Amino acid sequence: MAHHHLQARLLATLIALFCAVGLTFAADIIRIDQPTGSQQIPSNTDNPFIYTILGAQANGITDAYYPNSFSVDFQWIQNGNDSNVLKFNAISSVDATPAPAGVSDKQYTQQTWKTPNCHFFTRYRTSDYSFSLVVTPTYSTLTLNQTAPGPEQSVLTVPLNIQVNNGTFPRC
Repeated sequence: MAHHHLQARLLATLIALFCAVGLTFAADIIRIDQPTGSQQIPSNTDNPFIYTILGAQANGITDAYYPNSFSVDFQWIQNGNDSNVLKFNAISSVDATPAPAGVSDKQYTQQTWKTPNCHFFTRYRTSDYSFSLVVTPTYSTLTLNQTAPGPEQSVLTVPLNIQVNNGTFPRC
């Protein structure tokens, strides 16, 4: 009997803990559909950037705070040296407008980004660096009388698996 009571108290404590933790994390309202982390991305190509702005009503998000836009950076970090972070802007001012009243998800397919050519990957070898796309939301500055309806969308990182085409070197 005491064992059952202890289990019930432990379960109640765990549920309370998970609920409390759940309140501190914002639900993502941007989903990156392409590229995916496992996808092979060739060098020197135009690549589709497909993303979805999740509808708050459609996904049960009660405190959706949509950014005005976001930017996408191509980033590379030297393996074994996390302080050596390099990046350039791949796409700027990306539309983050949700479906009206958030009743459904809204997918965007018109953006593209270009992978660097093989000269770039000769200098920054795929064996020495980790590559990713970093999605950074942009929000308007709130005035003193304004309150954000919820937490801001955090920065999203999509790891990239770059496939370098050296077959056309040196004119790649």
